[in-house]
Amino acid sequence: MRGQNRSSPCYVLHAPWWIDYAACNIWHENNPVRNITSGCLALILLFVAVLGTPKKAPIAKPINVVTSSTDFASIAKEIGKDRVEAFSPFKGYQEPELWVEEVFPSWMLKAAKADMYVRIGLLADVWADVVIEGSRNKKIFPGEAGYVDASEGIEVLDVPTAKVDRASGEIHLQGNPHYLLDPLNGKIVADNLLKGLIRISPENADFFRANAEDFKARIDQAMGPWQVAAKPLEGAKLAAYHETWTYLARRFGFRIVGYCEPKPGVPPTPLDLEKLIGVMKTEGVKAIIKAPVYPDKIPNFIAGQTGAKVYTLPAHVEGVPEAKDYFALFDYLIAKLNEAVK
Repeated sequence: MRGQNRSSPCYVLHAPWWIDYAACNIWHENNPVRNITSGCLALILLFVAVLGTPKKAPIAKPINVVTSSTDFASIAKEIGKDRVEAFSPFKGYQEPELWVEEVFPSWMLKAAKADMYVRIGLLADVWADVVIEGSRNKKIFPGEAGYVDASEGIEVLDVPTAKVDRASGEIHLQGNPHYLLDPLNGKIVADNLLKGLIRISPENADFFRANAEDFKARIDQAMGPWQVAAKPLEGAKLAAYHETWTYLARRFGFRIVGYCEPKPGVPPTPLDLEKLIGVMKTEGVKAIIKAPVYPDKIPNFIAGQTGAKVYTLPAHVEGVPEAKDYFALFDYLIAKLNEAVK
């Protein structure tokens, strides 16, 4: 039997019934008092080591979060730390909004085991509907505790003023979904993820809140150095392949004079390229920026006509090895954009 001494973290141990005192020679021939011999002491110490040491509480199973992009996975880990496992089916150099191919069964299997699903929203990751439905995991269905639309509360840019659909090739159906390229929007997304994590694990609410507040405070602290580092970008003129950088440009003060795509997701015609080349020459633009997922052929052609240089920049966490988390992503982007506008 064991009894815990309430005034001490140690345990008080009573020898069990099965200890053979005779075998331990605890009776001394000249002393009727029980003297524990070294052999018996060793046996009792062994009992203490095996049975008397308090066992650690079992580690709770981490919350399983599946997300539509590496950015959300990174922020989920910032809030949940080791109490969260986060997965995205995409690499950081890929672009979830462009995915129009089949949804793999492995994605559905991941979602089937998820406690929470975080999506981009704005109809940017329509494939996620198939993943969620195919998972048959009601915990992550829209309206349930484990479903998070990360775009809630975001001031969405480039919202169409006329009806658009994917039949025309356009993909920004409800506005620009690249909102996480404004670091202050990262704070809004963190709050959205926090709400979801608390819904499914209220016992960890204080832990999650503290980490979310720390994450947001670090963004605020980083904004000053980022804005100082981005001073050369203020008023700078660039061209871009796709409307990836709208939020980033607004936050740090540079201007995109034109795009290779006439509309998001619509391939350019020769006339579109001719117009962009003319604008770049008129405005003196010497840099074209693009995400890794977009082809080099068209930007390289334009560069050859204008004397501009093409810069491939990560649009997501882990888009390049240096962009290992949300903070490192902006460190890298600002440094490379400064190179582009020199």
